[in-house]
Amino acid sequence: MLFIARVEPKTIKFLTWSMVTILLGSLTGCGTPQVTTAEISRYKSGKIVYLMGNVTQSAPFIGNGAYQLNDETGSIWVVTKQKLPQTDRELAIKGEIQYQNLPVERQELGDFYLIELERLEPAKF
Repeated sequence: MLFIARVEPKTIKFLTWSMVTILLGSLTGCGTPQVTTAEISRYKSGKIVYLMGNVTQSAPFIGNGAYQLNDETGSIWVVTKQKLPQTDRELAIKGEIQYQNLPVERQELGDFYLIELERLEPAKF
């Protein structure tokens, strides 16, 4: 005997929205991670990440510049083609992780840095 249940429209709507919410949550969970400066070294060069911190130093170059971004776990240099941000400003960015190899007397003194892809307001982060 085949049993067919009558489902209320409210229940169908609820189940539909629940499935959409779960699907969207799982898709965004696989996206670009928000990281701290201490976590940067866990990722490979080329990985896109979000980072938020305070600008503590800046260095202008011809055609671009760099600034240091500090959070509660450390600091990292960010290379940008945009105008350098003011120091002591909270900033959120989307950036690409890079690593600069620097071998000195059989020691590896290289370090990670970010290439700024997008500058975001911390409130929208």
